[in-house]
Amino acid sequence: MPFFTNNLKVKFIILFFILFGYHAFAQKKWYKVDDPESKFCNFIDTFGNKCKIGTHLKTNITDSFSCGLICINFKKQANEPNKWGCLNENGDTIINGNYLEQFTFYNGVARVFTDEIIDNATNETIGYYCKYINTKGIEICEKQFESENSYDMNYNWTVAKSGNFWYILSKNGKLKEISVDYENVSPFSDGLSNCKRINQYTAFIDTSGFSVFETSNENYVGDFVNGFAPYSSIKGKFGYINKQGKPITSCIFEKINGFSNGLASVRIYNQWGFIDSTSKYIVKPMYSFAGSFSDGFAKVCLNNKCGFIDKKGNIAIDLVYNDVIEFNGETAAVKDENDNWGFINKNGIFLISPQFYEVENFDKNGFAIVKYTDKKSYKNGKLEHFEKALINRNGKIIWYSGEKLVIK
Repeated sequence: MPFFTNNLKVKFIILFFILFGYHAFAQKKWYKVDDPESKFCNFIDTFGNKCKIGTHLKTNITDSFSCGLICINFKKQANEPNKWGCLNENGDTIINGNYLEQFTFYNGVARVFTDEIIDNATNETIGYYCKYINTKGIEICEKQFESENSYDMNYNWTVAKSGNFWYILSKNGKLKEISVDYENVSPFSDGLSNCKRINQYTAFIDTSGFSVFETSNENYVGDFVNGFAPYSSIKGKFGYINKQGKPITSCIFEKINGFSNGLASVRIYNQWGFIDSTSKYIVKPMYSFAGSFSDGFAKVCLNNKCGFIDKKGNIAIDLVYNDVIEFNGETAAVKDENDNWGFINKNGIFLISPQFYEVENFDKNGFAIVKYTDKKSYKNGKLEHFEKALINRNGKIIWYSGEKLVIK
């Protein structure tokens, strides 16, 4: 009997997650919508329901929620200083309007501007001091930093400067002072930070502050992405370096992009191809443009037409479009010969026919903002603005700003 009872409980829990799991535990996605002719905006969910935060001036609210919070300016009068804080989805004030600029949460932490830095000679504002807060508005660290040389918490760590000292700051508020030999420190990218030494060398440090490798400042080394960074020891020519500081290619390419899905696009003799992490050509240089792989496909262009190839270099979607946007999931945006945008699947079949002036790719939830024109867009026979709509992958219209929109 106890076994049956426990089994029944497990089945009930599984059924609960199937029926209610997404809505009960997933954070709701809100989309900013506005009439192009209005100064105000609202946020709606994927069913078209308005968010309880209400209507706000477009200039006094950020474009999106982060960590369930939206940043708004609480100031009432135009001549007041900015008072940026946060509301939750129900319109409750979670963080009071104590900050001078808008902010966004990354990994549960936001960099907020607290005070102006005043030049004593001119009495003019030359910058801002900043601190780091969590989603409850609590400072994760007491120290005040200079915003110009302090960065968002894009990973579990960031880099911040206070006075003459650089620090590694964790999202839990732990501080580690970095060597005083560094005159400039860049934010972490793929676990490494680029630190320029006073002695004309650049060190790449890990999140503990340990120097992994060094290179001369005469060489260019970019940010690491997926294990590799662009570098140059010859003016106008580029290659790649790994996280141990070892080059994996010679500096022979005119332009390069970051590695994605194990491959990187490179240009040599004005033609683009793809190499793998051993510097072997997977796709020989032949295209006038090549993007990065996303969801197994990469954008390529030839003779002013664009399409997609797969990771073996085979043409997956014919090069027949005026432009394309990389795949995000199962769909990609493509522009036809009339410069109208639509959406295709990975078989090249149109899900939504070309009809929009401008689009963004569908997000992970399957929704996108598109721009179009109708009678409302014109004044005295001249195009004044573009209307907007929120649609899903199936072509369902969630919201639109102009006259009634019909998806073809």
